[in-house]
Amino acid sequence: MGYGSAGVQRHLPRAAVGAVVLLLATACGSSGGSSSGASSAPAATTPPPATTAAAPTSAAAAPAACGTGAAPTVSGTGPSDTAGAATQIAAAYQKFFDPATPSASKIGLLENGATFVPVLQAFAKNPLAAKATATVLTVSFTSATAADVTYNLCVGGAPALPGSAGKSVLAGGSWQVADATLCGLIKLNGGTIPAQCS
Repeated sequence: MGYGSAGVQRHLPRAAVGAVVLLLATACGSSGGSSSGASSAPAATTPPPATTAAAPTSAAAAPAACGTGAAPTVSGTGPSDTAGAATQIAAAYQKFFDPATPSASKIGLLENGATFVPVLQAFAKNPLAAKATATVLTVSFTSATAADVTYNLCVGGAPALPGSAGKSVLAGGSWQVADATLCGLIKLNGGTIPAQCS
C-alpha cells in the first residue's frame, strides 16, 4: 500500500508495535472477513533505541510528542484555505482515534464509515483502544479533496508507530480519515482482513 507504518515498524520496540497491531487485529478479527493468506508482520530485528526511531524525510516529519496540539505542517495545493483544511484533518484524526469518541461518531469521521460499523464496534470494545490516540504532523494536499497525512499513532501517550503515512479525503463537506488509512494499519498484522478492505 505504500504506507510508512510498515517501514517504521522494524525500528520500534516489539511491544509497542505488538500493542497497536493487536489492537487493530482484535478489532477486525471479530468483524468477519476474508483471510488474506499473508503471514503476520515480519519480526523486528534488534531495534535501535527509540530516540533513533524513523529516519524522517524532513524535520517536520520527526516524531513529536503525542497530543501536543501543535498545528500540522502544511504543503501542496488543494482547497483555498489549506491551513483551515489541515486543522480539520488533524481534528478528524484526533477524534477518530480518541477512545472517548463514540463509535457512532467515528462513522462520520471515516470515509465510507457506515461500511466499517462492525470493525468500529469491535475496536471500541478492545481494552487497548482506551490507550490509543493519534497526532497529525504533516498534511500534504494532492488535490482540493485529498491529502497525504503523516501522523503518530500513539499508545499510552507515547508514539508507537511514529511517522505513519495516511490519507484524508473531503466527503460530504467534511474532511475524513481515508478508509485506506485504517485498512493499511489493519494489514500490518496480516491474517484476517475485513471484506471492507478488499
